[in-house]
Amino acid sequence: MDRTIPRGDPRFGPLALADRVQTGPFPRPPAALPPWRRPRRAHPAQASHHHGPVDHAGRGPGGRLPGRRGNPRFSPRPPRRGPGFLPPSAQRGSGGPAPVNEAARASRIRRVLLLALAINAALAAIKFFIGWRVGSLSVLSDAVHSLLDGGASVIALIGITAAARPADANHPYGHRKFEVLTTILVAGLLFLSAWEILGAALGRLWRHAPAPEFSGWGVFLLGLGVIANLALSRWERRAGLEVSSPLLLADAAHTRTDVFSSLLAIGALVGSWFGLPWLDPLLAIGIVVFLARAIYEILLEGVRVVSDATRLDPEIVRSVAEGVEGVRGAHAIRSHGMTNDIHIDLHIQVEEQLTTRQVYEIENQVTEALRKRFPGVTHVALRHEPRGLPPEPDA
Repeated sequence: MDRTIPRGDPRFGPLALADRVQTGPFPRPPAALPPWRRPRRAHPAQASHHHGPVDHAGRGPGGRLPGRRGNPRFSPRPPRRGPGFLPPSAQRGSGGPAPVNEAARASRIRRVLLLALAINAALAAIKFFIGWRVGSLSVLSDAVHSLLDGGASVIALIGITAAARPADANHPYGHRKFEVLTTILVAGLLFLSAWEILGAALGRLWRHAPAPEFSGWGVFLLGLGVIANLALSRWERRAGLEVSSPLLLADAAHTRTDVFSSLLAIGALVGSWFGLPWLDPLLAIGIVVFLARAIYEILLEGVRVVSDATRLDPEIVRSVAEGVEGVRGAHAIRSHGMTNDIHIDLHIQVEEQLTTRQVYEIENQVTEALRKRFPGVTHVALRHEPRGLPPEPDA
C-alpha cells in the first residue's frame, strides 16, 4: 500500500504528526519539533489567563497549543513554587524580619496604650463604685490597681513619644532608652499601690473589721472586668512581640496581675456571703504578692538595659563570626542594649596578606551573619587584626 504523505494536507503537518502515535507492535513516542519550528512562548509578565481564538503565543481556544496538549513547557500557568519559596521582599541578606519603621512602630504602640488607658479608666470607675458600695478593701485595692494601670499608660505614652524621636547630634544612638525609663516609673507606681494595699489589709486583720456586704451585681461586673483584662493583656503582649517593645510587654505583664487581683476581689465578695470577715484582707495581701512579682520582672529588665548588661552569649557570637570564610578568630566580644536594639562589638583576625577590599567584604559578611543569627541586632562594630598577633584580652 502506498504510504506517501500528500503534500499540503493539513492532517499530516508536523504539528499534527507530533500528537499521533504510529500503530504497530511497538508504539513510538510523539516526535519533537525542531527548535526553529516551535512556537514562541509568551513572557510570564505578558501572558494572560484568558485566551481568545488565537493569542500571540500561538495558543488556540482554552490556551492550548496544537500538538502540545499536556506539555508543561507550554502551560499558561506560572511555575509552581515549593513550600520553601519566599517572595523577593523576604529574601533579605539579614535573614531576620524586615525592620519596622520607627514612626509606624510608635503609632502602633500609641494606639495600644490609648485603648489600654480607656479600658483601665472604665474598670477603675466601676471597681471604685462597687468597693465603696459594699465596703470591700479587696475591691477598692483592685480599683487602685486599675487606676494606676491607667496612670502607667499615660506615662508610657509620654515615654514612647520621646523614644520615637530620631537620632540627633546629642543622641547618636537614638532615644529608645527613654522607653526603658518609663517602664521603671511604671514599676515605681506599682510599688506604691502595693504598699498601700498591704498596709490597709494588715490594719483590717489587726482591728478584726467586719466582712463586706455581698453584691451579686458586683461579682458580675468584676467578672466582666476579668474578661476585658485578659483580652487586653493578650493583645498588648502580641503587639509588644510584633514591634519588640519592652514597654508594651511590661504593660501586658501588670495587666495580667490585674486579672488575678480581680479574681481575689471576687473571692472576697463571695466570702462575705458566708460571713468570713478575715477573707477580704487576706486576699488583698494576695493581690500584693502578684504586684510584687510584676514589679520585680519590670525592674529586672529595666536594670539590665540601663546597666548595659550582656545580651548575647559571647561563645555563640564567636562561633557565628568564625563561621564566615576568611575569619581566623574572634575575641573581645561585647553586647548590650534592648531586645530590639542590640549592639555588638568584637575583634576578628584575618590573614595579613589580604587587601583592604577583601577585609571590607569579610566584615560585611560577619555583620550579615550576626544579624541573621540575632534579628534584634542593629549595630555591629568590628575591628580587624592580622592573624598571628596576640589577641587583646576580652573585657
